[in-house]
Parts: sequence; C-alpha cells; structure tokens
Amino acid sequence: MSGRSYGELPIRGGRGGGDRGGSRGRGDGGSSSRGSDRGYSGDRGRGSDRGGSRGGRIGSKGSSRMLTDPVEAPSSRVQDFEDQYAAESAKVRPVFNTLARRPGYGTQGRSIVLRANFFPMEFKPGIIFHSYRLKIKPEPKKGQQKFILESMLRKYPLFKKIGVATDGATEIVTTELLPKDSPSFICSMSNGDGHGSGSSKNYTGPWEATLNLEHSYSPADMIAAARDINLREELKDEAPSLRVLNILMSAYPFKDPGVCIIGKGRNKFFRMDRGKQSMDMRGGAEAVRGFFSSVRVCAGRIMINLNVSHGAFFTPGPLTKLLEEFMIIYKYDGELLSRWLRGLKVYAKHLSPRENGAGLQEKPIKSILGIASPNDGCGSSHPPVVPHLGSSASSVKFWKEDDKKYISVTDYFLITYNINLVHHKDMPVVNVGTRERPVYLPMEVCEILPGQPYKPDPITSQRQNMIKFSCRWPPQNYDSIMSEGLDILGISGGHTKAVGIKPGNQMVTVPARILGPPNLLYGGKKATSPRNGSWNLIGTKFAQGAQISKWTCFWIRKSGIEDPFKSPGSEMDAFYRKLRDHGLSLPVPSKPYLSVVLGSNDKENRDIIRAAFKKFVGVFPFVVVLLPTTEGKVFDFIKYAGDLKTGVLTHCMQSTKFLGANEQYLSNNAMKVNLKMGGCNQLLQPANARFIGAAKNTMVVGLDVTHPSSVDPEVFPSVAAIVASVDYRMGQWPGEVRAQIRRQEHIEFLKEMMLTRLKLWKDANKGNLPQNILVYRDGVSDGQFPMVLKEELPKIQEAAKAVYRESMPNITIVVCGKRHNVRFYPSNPKDQDRTSNPINGCVVDRGVTRPIYWDFYLQAQAPLQGSARPAHYIVIHDEIFTNSKVNTDRKPADVLQELTHSICYIMGRATRSISYSTPAFLADRFCDRARKYLLALWHESNQSISNPDKLQGAALSIASACQNSMVYI
Repeated sequence: MSGRSYGELPIRGGRGGGDRGGSRGRGDGGSSSRGSDRGYSGDRGRGSDRGGSRGGRIGSKGSSRMLTDPVEAPSSRVQDFEDQYAAESAKVRPVFNTLARRPGYGTQGRSIVLRANFFPMEFKPGIIFHSYRLKIKPEPKKGQQKFILESMLRKYPLFKKIGVATDGATEIVTTELLPKDSPSFICSMSNGDGHGSGSSKNYTGPWEATLNLEHSYSPADMIAAARDINLREELKDEAPSLRVLNILMSAYPFKDPGVCIIGKGRNKFFRMDRGKQSMDMRGGAEAVRGFFSSVRVCAGRIMINLNVSHGAFFTPGPLTKLLEEFMIIYKYDGELLSRWLRGLKVYAKHLSPRENGAGLQEKPIKSILGIASPNDGCGSSHPPVVPHLGSSASSVKFWKEDDKKYISVTDYFLITYNINLVHHKDMPVVNVGTRERPVYLPMEVCEILPGQPYKPDPITSQRQNMIKFSCRWPPQNYDSIMSEGLDILGISGGHTKAVGIKPGNQMVTVPARILGPPNLLYGGKKATSPRNGSWNLIGTKFAQGAQISKWTCFWIRKSGIEDPFKSPGSEMDAFYRKLRDHGLSLPVPSKPYLSVVLGSNDKENRDIIRAAFKKFVGVFPFVVVLLPTTEGKVFDFIKYAGDLKTGVLTHCMQSTKFLGANEQYLSNNAMKVNLKMGGCNQLLQPANARFIGAAKNTMVVGLDVTHPSSVDPEVFPSVAAIVASVDYRMGQWPGEVRAQIRRQEHIEFLKEMMLTRLKLWKDANKGNLPQNILVYRDGVSDGQFPMVLKEELPKIQEAAKAVYRESMPNITIVVCGKRHNVRFYPSNPKDQDRTSNPINGCVVDRGVTRPIYWDFYLQAQAPLQGSARPAHYIVIHDEIFTNSKVNTDRKPADVLQELTHSICYIMGRATRSISYSTPAFLADRFCDRARKYLLALWHESNQSISNPDKLQGAALSIASACQNSMVYI
C-alpha cells in the first residue's frame, strides 16, 4: 500500500455546529542502502539509540523525556541574524503591493524557552537534487501509471546506485544527474482482466517510460539565500525546491509496504500494518494515528516540521459491512450513498491475484464511480437495464455481446465465476467503470483497501470518538515524535543519508514569552481577572443584558423515542430565572408551549416545523426549541425556517441535557441567548483594548471562506462570511454570508459585504464611520497570502471609497492560521500548566518564523485536556500598528500581539479564552451555519436543484428581522 495517495483528510478539529446547548467548544523505491556511514558535519556514524518502536506505547502525561531531555539554548546565531535582518529591513523603503514588513520582534511578557517540533536539516556537501518528469506512452490509466512507476523504481538499472524518490505520480527526484541518453524503461502488466460484468478489454502494455529533466536544485544555494539579510522575498524557486525536499523525505517510508502516504504534498504517514495505532469510530470509519512532516524555510536555516497527525479512514474489510454501517446512520439514501462511495477503492475478490508494481501479489483494484444508475451507458447501442438508482444484482442487466442478449449481474457471476450471490436482491451493485461504459460489481465481491481517508463529514458520535482518540497530553505526542516519528521517516536510523539528507534528531529550542491575561468587564462595572485562561459567571450580570419582548418554547418530540420529561415547564422556569439573574430583561415565557411529534418522513417533518413557525412569526421574536436528538436535518431546517424564512430567532437545546440541567449549563446557554438577542456578555477593560477602547474609532472584522465537502452535492457553492464589531466595545458581531463560485478562494462579494458592515457601524455610532479597520482573515494557506493582498484588500478599499468623503480609513489585514502543525513543548516545569502545555498567553515570533514575514504564533487558550495548538498570525497589510498617529505606543509587534491575545477573551459564548482571534472564529461559525442553510434548502427542494445559481444570491439572505443579529451563535 506504499505510496497509495487517496486525497486529503476531512476531519476539521472540533468545529461543532449548532447551538443545542452546553459548551461544545470547538516513497522512494530503488534508493541505495549503501549511503555514506561517515555522515556529514558533526556526525560520527553513531547508530540510533531509539530503536524502531512502532507499537502503541502511550504512557501517562507525566512519563516523558520532555522535561528531562537536555535543553540547548536557542541559537544565538539565528537570533543575531533576525535582529540584523530587522535592522536592515527598517532602512529599506517599503515596496508597493508586497506583504507587510516585520517592524521588529516582541519584547513584552515573561521570557521562557520552549521546544518546537522542528529538526534542523544538513545536506551532503555539494549535493544537487534533480527533478525529472515521467512521460509514459501510450498514456496509461491512473492505476496503471502507479504500476509503471513502482516497477521502474524497482527495476530501472540507473536507479540501483543512486538516491531516488518520487511523488507517487509523475515526478522522480535523483541525487545524481542521469545521462542525457538514458534508455527508456519498458514494462507490461499481467492481464488480470474480468471486471465482473460487461466486456472490458483493458490495455496491459507494453508501455515506454522516459524521464525528462525539469530542474536541478542546490540545498547550499537555498541556505545561502535564506541567510541573505538583503532578501525581502521568498527564495528563488522556493515552492518547487521545498516540494523536492518533501519528496526526498518520503523516500524511506515509501519503501515500506506497511506505511500509507497521503496528502497533496505526500507528507502524511500512517502505519497500516501490525504497528497501526487506531480506534473504531463506528459508521464504517476508523481513527488512525500517524505523522505529518513538512520541510520549511525558517530564519537562516532549513528545517523539517514533524508532528503527530490523526486521520479518519474507511475501515478496511467487506464493502457489505460499510453499507450496513451507512444504513444505521442514514437509512437508505441512494443519492448520498453514491456520493459517499465515489472514489472508494476496493479489491475485486472474485479475480485472480496478480503482481503489482512493488512485486507483491495483489487482488485487482477497482475504483467505485457510484451505485448503479438509470443514466449509466445511456448513449450506447445496448444500454444496461437499471430500474432505479441503486438497483440490485438481480435487477441490473447488461448486454453480453458474446451471447447477443441481456443477462443479470446475478446470473453472470453464477455462470462465469460459480458465485451464488447472497445479497442479489437487497444490496445495490456498484459501478467501477465510467458513466458511459459502466462495469458492475456486487458489493459482496468487493473489499475496501486500507489507507483510504474517510471523506464524509463525520457525525457527532464519530467526531467524539476522533476527539477521544486524538486527545493526548503533550508528553505523549513529544514521545511519539521522538520515537515513532523519527523512525517512520528514517531519521533515527540514518536512512535519509541515502538521499543526501541528515536531519537532526533533537527538537530546536526557541525563545518565547508569556503575556498576561486582560481584565474583563461585566455588568455594574464588575472587573474579572481570568486565571489559567478561564473565569466564572457566579453572581455576575452580563455587561449589557438583552431585551426580549415576548418568547415561548417549541417542544419537539420524536416518534419511537421516549421523551425525558412529561412537560418542560419547570426547566423553562429555571432557565427564565437564570436569564434574569444574568441581566436580561424579559417576561416569563408565554404558555402553553407548542408541542409536536415528528415521524420518520422528512417531508412531513418539515411541514410540521413550517406550520409551527407560521404561528410564531409576528408574535414571538424569540423561541427556545427543545430537540429530541442531535439529528442534523431537524436542526438545519429549524435554523433555515427561523433565520432565513420567518425572522424568528431560535435557540436550540437537547431535551436530555435540558432536563435537570445544572447552573453552569443554564449559564452557558444564557450567554448564547444574550448575544443572539443583541446583548453583550463581557468586554475588555479599555487599557487591554488599547487604541480600540481609547479612540473608539476602530472596527474589527472577521472573514472566512469554506468550501463544500467531497460528499456534498456537486451543485453546492463555496460560502463566504463576514462578521464585524458594531462599536468600540467589541461585544456584538453581526454579519452576513454569501454563496459564491465553488472552490473559489477569494471572497467574491467582499466590497458589498464590507459596505453593509460600514453602514451598521455608522448607524450605531451617530453617523460616524470607523477610522481604522482591523481585519482578521481565516482560512488562508501559506501560498494564498498574495491573493489576500491583491484580490481582497482592493475590495475593502473600494468599499471605503464608496462611503468615505474625506480621509480614507487605515486598514490592517492579519491572516489567522490554525490548520498548521507547529507545536511547542515546555522545557521547564514552571512554564507548563496542569495539562503539561505551555502556559496560555505564550507567544513565539523567533526561531521558527520567517524574517521576510511579519508573523508570530500565539497560544491564547488553556486547554482542559489534550495538546494546545497555537494560532499562526501573518500580517498581510498594515496601516494601523506602524502608524504612530494611531498606535502611539510605537511598539507595533508588541501592541498587535497583546491586542490579539486580549481579543481571544471576548468570544462571548464561553468563559474561557479561545484558541484564535474571536472575529475569525465567529466568521468560521457563520460559514458552518450557512452550510446548514444550504443543506436544508437542498432537502426542501427534494434534492432536485441542478443549477448552482439557485443556491447563490438570495439563497442565503437572512430575514430582515435577523440581519443585525448574531444568528449563528
């Protein structure tokens, strides 16, 4: 299974949607083993003392070398380079339309030293890496190309004595230049045809494979450029150079058939053999522990970032088992099942094994297009007979050319393979061909290959299981990296020397600082000082309590599910008292409460909910909804009916949690209600809000774009969200969502969305517009920074030009990244919290950052369990912090870091600091809510929408009564 790349992992942390109550938080092939045993500089040829541990050793949070391993001081050479670079950079005039320049490094906070999960890389002196592109004639199919590539790596004579690595597709990297007249490689594959139905005549060779030199890369030149204090941009050919180095670092695991390599950069490694560390997630999925690696250019050096990674994979085994698991969760939904299975690779058990490219005997592999559809082969002279989507083996018939007649899949397997199908009537057949030329297989002859990422969005129980499995103490992850991680990449055993690379086997250390928490203000000007990133609401009124004129309860029950209480009367009374205690102004809830019972028919359920909202509209601006289960379709339609169709604001809680709820649960939900109805929960003390609280003229904005998942309908668009503060207090963050072109990264309607935010600010601030606009942009990867600068900044400026009559506002854009693999580990017991994480407020802007960027890592959150993930902030454009008229403190780096840290304490729906900037977090939540709107609309339209335009424009227009509310909270 080495090198079988099936795509990216779909799991996205704890982005649980909804407001249902409680605090949900959030290979190489062919490279020589005869590499030099003398090593490179400083290497005396000592063997690894870490062994080849591949088991499931976990250990407790305290049993680790993390705090006992020797700690070297952070590199003074690197710090000198950073200081010199910043000093020289300050002398050079900024260049228009380039990323913001780092004004210096932060100084505030208590200084500490942390380990970072980076390992310095050395290279064989004088070595040059050569990238070749593989050309194959005639053009093979994808599976055949993999066979040809693996065969070439194993058998090509010129690869026997040099280091070789591959991306698993068409790129091959060598440590020596091949002769210009290198011979072609000729190969064929054994004919293991017989797809199971139809007559497929696949070409099986011979193929001719040739190598064309694309580029050569010198690590020495890269390092020299990285140490150039005059370089103000990325290295020449940086992206392809790093791609080549990442391919080389996958050389050793590629040779191991027990390792699965996935990811666009071939940088995620999972053991799928007896050393696999996994847990059943249910629903046909398993959680597997592996490792992520990425070669990075840092301050004056090249390092490899190595981290523990957890992924969800389809559970290998019979395809029939997967269908049974699907039915438990989704019942039978043919459209969804077909999308669910698309791209899944299976062994065809009824066919004879044949030798694969790695020289191993393996059953033929087929890729599922979907389940049998009436549209299959409709253009052929004898189209198959498929009565309906997902027809069974006995119902599906195809034309057998040899006999000049139609034959069912059931009869074909009996006659041809002597297989008497068991599920010939109760399971659909799958199409492993194309839509034009379908090839049908019964599910019971298909076996799921290991190592295939689970693409469907995980349901609640699966997400909980993944969190349970992946939630580990920092010492556990540290130990895993230092043992299994270094081993799986071949670093601890010195195997990377075969390709001319020698990474260090100790993590680097970096200087860090601990920023103090801000002070928070509640009702009655009560000040609260958080400790360990948290505080409580006992005896506390919100900073501003919302006013609710009239409200009631909508009690939803489910047929066949026993409701926990006969009536929610006493619980609603307790919730009413809690809302009053926290400062909300509202009457007792109006009775009688509306109660409905839902059945198994989704359409009928929607009709029942729709009828209920018709009774609420114009009478109740706010309704508490009690849900019987966490079933997504009901929740989605409630939000769709309330937020978009009627303007009735709703707050959902699960009945089982609401029954006998404790004070904390009620307070958690009171926070959400107050925000939704226009109140403010906690505010920053003016000193902690810096110039935002002092001058009262800065609007803070959050932006995000999310894309449809692989199992969403193909017509689903991408969604962009904006949220923004309405005044200097930063207590309310209403926003707007818009659908845009599928997979488009930049925010298409940003000008229009900014105009609505500016108008709202103006209305709330006596006709005044903000003089500063601070934007936190979520969801941007490293390679997309120029896109924000060149596509989105101009749209914000255009919006400002449309409404500002005199001086334009100062605009700063900060990208907030959370999907990275940088982690920090304490090197001293006094610098860790009770979960063995660095103390929250930890900021790192040296050692593992880039001098050419203005970036820093900030861990604002104190996790209750597991390992903390710092947020990565990169300043794209700045007119605020380096502007002495706005930031009179004149310490741009410190002020931005401290302000960003403070903003992580005002999310409003929790009494804890959050892991990244509040506006970016809220924009992310609004995107998630918009996706639920789309799903509700999709089901409301009976899945009949074929034109993507119908899901854009007005499809996500919030009802006028809710447009200025935090509907998504």
